[in-house]
Amino acid sequence: MGTSRSLLPLRLPAAAGALLVLFLLAGSLADYPLSCALYDPQNLFGRFFAAFGEYPAGLGLTAAGVMLVMGRSPQRRAVACLQVIAGVWCVLSGAALTALLPMNYLPVGPAVSAAIGLVCTLAAALATRALCRGADRRRMLRLAGVFLLVIFGELLVVNCVKVLWGRPRMRLIAADPRAGFLPWWQPSHALRDALTGAGVAAEEFKSFPSGHTANASTLMLLALLPALRPGLQKRQTALFAAGFLWACVVGFSRIVAGAHFLSDVTMGLALGLLVLTAASRLLCRPEPEAPSASS
Repeated sequence: MGTSRSLLPLRLPAAAGALLVLFLLAGSLADYPLSCALYDPQNLFGRFFAAFGEYPAGLGLTAAGVMLVMGRSPQRRAVACLQVIAGVWCVLSGAALTALLPMNYLPVGPAVSAAIGLVCTLAAALATRALCRGADRRRMLRLAGVFLLVIFGELLVVNCVKVLWGRPRMRLIAADPRAGFLPWWQPSHALRDALTGAGVAAEEFKSFPSGHTANASTLMLLALLPALRPGLQKRQTALFAAGFLWACVVGFSRIVAGAHFLSDVTMGLALGLLVLTAASRLLCRPEPEAPSASS
């Protein structure tokens, strides 16, 4: 009998999930005092990761676009045309996202912001193209599907929860005495409705969960690259850990910036991890290895 190997071994998200449970427990007990101790809206660390922390989502779109183009159907022209159109749209969307982010958070002009984004987009496109050379076309398309499902899935889930929860951000609590701290498990619709009616921006009530951290968590998609290059299999744990660590650093920066509490960034990362695990198992089921001659 042949054996099968999962695209993303459950031991990786399970270990990350165990850490997130500890983070959430810590946030449940010490969200507010921790944010009071770390809050520094002018901190360069916080501003830098506000600008670049979400880059993995934009670069992931670019990678998915390249995979769609390179994995296009060689026989069916109409399908191939649609794949190319979708791929180009993904690349352009990723480039637009990375080009706009820096100037939203750092004192740089549109030209510098766009140049940084385009250089990173080009690097991601070239790296993906190199990884796709010689790879199975169907695997490329399935992996592109996972990338897109993870990126758009976490965006949808996180933003829906933000609207439903209405938790005030630390920076609002620090600036407006009418806003008070509420634990993550307590939605704050009444406070949000009262203060937005008084002129406070609705954006200040989207603390839970953290969108920046969820977008940063898409860097864990690196752990799926062995699907294109089996030689990377022995580095899968390191690739997953790098993505997880990036999301943790981005989450910490959001606490410093006063945009989120520890429980917010923990839940943003947890949702990203959940979507990644579900998508990788839904679209890239384990493929059985060829049976040996003895069997």
